[in-house]
Amino acid sequence: MKVKTYKNGKNDFTAYLKDLGTGWEAGFTNGTPKPIFIGNFIHATEANEWFNLMNTEITKFNKKFTVGSHCPADWFTSFMGGHLYKQYYNFINRVLTQHSRRYEQLVERETKKYRQMNRNWYPGEKMPFLKVA
Repeated sequence: MKVKTYKNGKNDFTAYLKDLGTGWEAGFTNGTPKPIFIGNFIHATEANEWFNLMNTEITKFNKKFTVGSHCPADWFTSFMGGHLYKQYYNFINRVLTQHSRRYEQLVERETKKYRQMNRNWYPGEKMPFLKVA
């Protein structure tokens, strides 16, 4: 489990990455039961990449949007959570595009191989690979 702590006066905020079952969970909390952000991942490399990006985004966000002493904490955590979710979905779209491209290329390559092998089979010996049981 990875943990990074941020402070605002006497309030502690925690960014974490932990393994959860067969996947990973990255989150950002302020010690209350309701988290500010939670994201789930299947691959550890993507989870670690997001955790590093999330911590960078938290730092950049807090430098960009400085607040006065009477700023409502609930409003600011909601604002920051919205920003984190926006960055999370941008990250997910980029990762899914990479996976989609990889599998499109795989299917294209295997279809080409099927067409080459299909020329060597007689029509009478062809049958479905799987049948409903």
